[in-house]
Amino acid sequence: MNIVRFSLCILTVFPLFISQTLHSQEVTLTGIVRDQNTHHEIRAVNVFVKDTKLGTATDQAGRFVLAVPGATDDLVILFRHIAYFEKQMTVGELRDVSRVGLQPRVIPLQSVQIEGEGLRKLEIEVKDLPQTVSVIEARNYDIRGYVDAGDLLRIDHSLQVDESLSGTKTVTIRGGNSDEVVVLYNGIKMNNAYNNIFDLSLINLEDVERFEIIKGSNTTLYGPEAFSGVINIVPKTEQDYTIRFQQRFGTYRSGNWGLHLYKRFGRLYGTYSINRGGQERNFSGMPSDQTKLENTSLNHTANLNYDIGTGSLGKAKGTISAMWLYTDLEYDNQRDVESLDNTNGLLSLKYSGALFGLDNFDISASYKDLDEKQKFTPDTQGLTNREIDDRAYIFNAHKRFSATEFDLLFAYQFQDSELDFLDIRRGLNELQVGLEGATLKRKHHGFAAILKYHGDTGSDFFQNMDVDVSVRHDRVDDSQNDVVLRGDDSITGDSPVGAFDSNAWRETMFKFAIQLSGYRDDLSFNSYLNFGKNTKFPTLFQQISSPSLFDSRATTPNLEPEKNRSVEIGVSVGKDTREHASIYGWEASATFFQNHYDNKFREFNTPGIPVTFYDNVQNAQISGFEGTWKVFLFQKMVSVDLGIAKYSINDKALFPFKSDSKRTVSVNVDRAGYAFQLLWFHESEQTGWLRFPNGEFGSAELDAISDIDVHVSKTFEISKVKVFANFSGRNLLDHDEQLVGLAIRDRRFYLTIGAQY
Repeated sequence: MNIVRFSLCILTVFPLFISQTLHSQEVTLTGIVRDQNTHHEIRAVNVFVKDTKLGTATDQAGRFVLAVPGATDDLVILFRHIAYFEKQMTVGELRDVSRVGLQPRVIPLQSVQIEGEGLRKLEIEVKDLPQTVSVIEARNYDIRGYVDAGDLLRIDHSLQVDESLSGTKTVTIRGGNSDEVVVLYNGIKMNNAYNNIFDLSLINLEDVERFEIIKGSNTTLYGPEAFSGVINIVPKTEQDYTIRFQQRFGTYRSGNWGLHLYKRFGRLYGTYSINRGGQERNFSGMPSDQTKLENTSLNHTANLNYDIGTGSLGKAKGTISAMWLYTDLEYDNQRDVESLDNTNGLLSLKYSGALFGLDNFDISASYKDLDEKQKFTPDTQGLTNREIDDRAYIFNAHKRFSATEFDLLFAYQFQDSELDFLDIRRGLNELQVGLEGATLKRKHHGFAAILKYHGDTGSDFFQNMDVDVSVRHDRVDDSQNDVVLRGDDSITGDSPVGAFDSNAWRETMFKFAIQLSGYRDDLSFNSYLNFGKNTKFPTLFQQISSPSLFDSRATTPNLEPEKNRSVEIGVSVGKDTREHASIYGWEASATFFQNHYDNKFREFNTPGIPVTFYDNVQNAQISGFEGTWKVFLFQKMVSVDLGIAKYSINDKALFPFKSDSKRTVSVNVDRAGYAFQLLWFHESEQTGWLRFPNGEFGSAELDAISDIDVHVSKTFEISKVKVFANFSGRNLLDHDEQLVGLAIRDRRFYLTIGAQY
C-alpha cells in the first residue's frame, strides 16, 4: 500500500515539477514594435526586464530579440521610447503576440527618465550652439511625388528653392543667397569651390533618412560660409528590407525607377541602390520635334558599415563606415542648342567611437569630385564651351569631453580643393575680355572649440539652464595657375580681368548662447538667445570677376571677406491635452533674428561683356520673424501644421528675387497604412535689381504665388512582402506662367508603386 501511495505522489508532483522547470528556464522573446496609429515600425525602442538592466533595442525594422533567463509568465517587460508612452507586458502576454503597439506622445520623454539609452539626438543638439533646427524625416516624403531634394525642401516655410531652365536647384534660407547655405552630406561639405553652391537636384530622396535644416548664421561647427544656415543630408545606412524596387510615372513622360539592396552579416552591414529617371518637355509655340527639353538622371549610392564591440542594449561601441555616392545629370535643350552634363562623386571613410582609450571621437576622410560641362550654340557662328572640374580632399575630426556639468568639443576641418576652369566663347558678338582658363586652388583650415555648461536652476519647472561659448579660427589660401586670358584688358586698365596671384585670409569668430528649458508630464518649454560674428570668404568665382567701373563711396569694390553680426531669440512650447475629446496636443514656436552685413558682395552682368562685375555694399541688414504651430488630433492620427516667415530686406539688389514672406499649411492623416497629405503654400512677390550698361539699376518683379500639393498613399503587407502605392498631384491651382516659353507652375501628376521584401 505504501508503494502505491508513493507512486501516486510521484505521478502527481512530477508534472508540476516539469512544468515549473520549463517555465523558469531561459525564454527568448521576439516581435515587432509598431506605431499604434500608423502601423510603421519603430526603431531604437528600449525593450528590457523591469527593474533590471537586462534588455535590448529594436532594429531598423522594429524587430527585437530578448533572451530572459529564469523567466516566468508574470515577469514584466518594459517598452520605452522617447516619442511614445511606456508600455508594460508580461512574458505570458508576449508569448501569444508578435506585434507590440505603442501610442505616440506629444511631450517627449526627458533623457533622465530613460537613462540616456537607445536615443538618437541630432549632432547639432549635442555639439553646436542652440539654434532653430527643422527635421524632415523620410516618412514625410518616402514614395511620394517629389522628384529630388530641391523639390522637397520648398515645403519648409523658411526656405525658397530656385530652379534654372536646366533643372539645377539651389536653396536659400531666411531671405539670403544660395552661396550662404552650406550643404552637407553625412557631415561632409558638398558646396563647390567655384561659387560655394550645391545643386540639390543631385540628391535622390530614396537614399536619404532625413534632412536637418539649421537656420541662422550662428553655427560654429559647420564652417564660416553659413550666413543663412546649413542643410545636413543624412543617408540611410540601415534598412527594414533585403530588396526593394519602386517605379514612378508622371507628367512630361517622366519616369523614375530604383532598386535597393540591404544585407547584414553580424556586425557587418551594407546597402546599395541605383536610381534612374528622366523627363521630356516641350517649349510652347514651336513644333514639338524641334523644341524638346530632356532631363535624365542616374544615381548610385553604397554604404558599408562595421560595428566594433557591443555596449548597453546591444549598441555598438564604435563604427567604421565607408560611403560612395555617384550622380550623373544630363540636360539637352534642342530649341537653344544647349547641353549640360553634371556628375558628382563622393567617397568617404568615417570612424565614430573610442580612440586611444578616449570616447566620443569622430574622424572622417573624403574625396569629392564635381564635373560640369556646358555647351551652348545659339547659331551657326557662336559657341560657348564651359567646363568646371572641382576636386577636393576633406578631413574632419571632432573630440568631445563630457563631465557632470560641462561638455567641451574640439574640432579640426581641412579642405584642399583644386578646380580646373575653362570658359571658351567664340562668335558671340562680345568683348573678348576676361579669364578663359585656369587652375584655381584653395586650402582651408578650420579650428573650433565649443564649451557647454549645464546648470540646474532649482526651479520645479525651469529645471535646466545651459550657457555655451565658442571660438573658431579659419585660414584660407587661394592661388591661380596656368592662366589663359581672352586678350583685351583695356576695360580695367593695368589689371587683367580674371587674373590674380594669390590671396590669403585669417579670421577668428566668437559666439555666445544661453538656453533655458523646462518640463513636466503635460508641458514642455525651451528658449534660447544666441549672438556672434561670422565670416564669408570671397569665392573663387568672385576673385576672377572684375571690380565695378561704376561705384560710389557706399559701394566701392573690396575683395575682402564679408562679415556678419547676428542675434537670434527663440521660444518653443509643447502641450499635452489628452483629456480633450479630439485635440491630443499642440506645439508652437517663434523666432526673431537680425543679421547685419559688412562689405556685402553685389554681383551683376553687363550685356556684351562676358565678365561678372562686383562691388560691395558696406552696410546691409535682414531681420525677420518665423513662427510655427502644430496641432495633433484624434490621438495623433491627424496633424495640422502652420508655418509663417516674414522678413525685412533693406537692399533687394544684394538679395535679388527673394520673397520677403512665406506661409505654409500642411494637413497630414496617417492611419493603419493609409496616408494623406495636403500642402498649401504662399510666397510673396520677388523683386530683383538689374544693372544696366550706364551703371544705373532698375527693378524687375516676379508675381506672388500660391499653390496646393496633395499626396495619397497606401501600404499593406502580404507575409514578408510590403507593397506600397502613392498618387501625387502637384501645383493643383495651375498657374499659367512661363519662363522663356516653358511652363513652370503647371499641374503635374505622379503615380508611384513598389514592393520590398
